[in-house]
Amino acid sequence: MDVLNRMAYLILEDPFITAAELSHKLGYSEEKTIYYWLAKAHYQGLQAFKRAVVGGRFRVPAQAAQESTAHYGRLPVVDGFAQDGKPIITKESLSGSLAANVLGRMAWRYHGPMQGPVQSGDLLLLSPLQDNDPAKWVLVGSPKLPTVLLRVATDSDTCYIHPDTYEPVSVGPEKYRIVQILRNLF
Repeated sequence: MDVLNRMAYLILEDPFITAAELSHKLGYSEEKTIYYWLAKAHYQGLQAFKRAVVGGRFRVPAQAAQESTAHYGRLPVVDGFAQDGKPIITKESLSGSLAANVLGRMAWRYHGPMQGPVQSGDLLLLSPLQDNDPAKWVLVGSPKLPTVLLRVATDSDTCYIHPDTYEPVSVGPEKYRIVQILRNLF
């Protein structure tokens, strides 16, 4: 199944990729090897597999991957957060005018209860929070379900408030500024 996952990642990068291009990128000498793996996984052909991948019926497992350098016009998609609060970067990325025109450093799909302005299914464009950042909404907390908090800063102090309870919350060192919220992008 590792071969199918690698094929799926390549299809997500380029949905119009051909069997010949897939076989070349995967290191096979003939494109019939691609069809062998698809038949073994009970797919009727490359187009059926592409529809499953692009339509979300074939779930590609998230892999931690670090981009060595920032690519202009590409915004990495975060799968979640590690125990230390650092983001787990997938091989997916947003590209084009959306990624080139934002100040965010990564994107993350929020799945959880409504918190402040953030609803389940929203795509959050995030950047690391700096001390002098004027951000109002931040993302902090546990790896499984980070919390959206309201940030209130004065000249001498900064306070984080839970948007539902209006109670002050203590936060860890890893905080991310919510640069933009995109609804129903996919």
